[in-house]
Amino acid sequence: MAPGTITGAVLGGGRSRRLGRDKASLPLNGRPLACWVATVISPLVEECWLITNQPLSHLCLGLPLLTDLVPGRGALGGLLTAMLVARGSHVLLSACDTPFLRPALLTAMLDQAGQGSLDAVVCRSSRGLEPLPGVFNCRILSRVQTQLQSGDLRLRTLLADCRTRVLPPEEVALYDAGELSFFNINTGEEAAQAAVLLASGSKLARNELCQQA
Repeated sequence: MAPGTITGAVLGGGRSRRLGRDKASLPLNGRPLACWVATVISPLVEECWLITNQPLSHLCLGLPLLTDLVPGRGALGGLLTAMLVARGSHVLLSACDTPFLRPALLTAMLDQAGQGSLDAVVCRSSRGLEPLPGVFNCRILSRVQTQLQSGDLRLRTLLADCRTRVLPPEEVALYDAGELSFFNINTGEEAAQAAVLLASGSKLARNELCQQA
């Protein structure tokens, strides 16, 4: 799929109760988490936004900001905001706390989304369905609006109601054998684990992350 047809959207992170601080600005190897994610996504899309409920706090991140039009509605609300401003046909949606996204996996998902009449493309890892990252066709905007109005904020519900392609674990492994694209930081312990992964000198950290710093 051509980058000009895709809008990237990084979700700014909600209340972060378990982490105890703002996720988007949490430093990892000296860079905010949201910047790690945006750096991976930006080459694949025409525009990449950080969708935030705290625009003043996030100005210092240096990322294009989009204030969430329906705050407090989680990932589904962020998806609606992204779709309403998208200039292309699809939204690539990601959380801000997944710094180890693999570009190859995202590219494979975008390629799948550009084929046939799919509404969404997501993955299944060894631990189950992974609603994020996901690629969503903007033609389901009205469906997203209807679901938000119903009060059901689960992306899983949307995916079940759409023509969704779920990449199975064996296909995911072709692009991300360690499933690190789904490693997200919700606690201080997970933040420390992410720092260890980077400091370990692993191929992932050395070739795909630290070069983007």
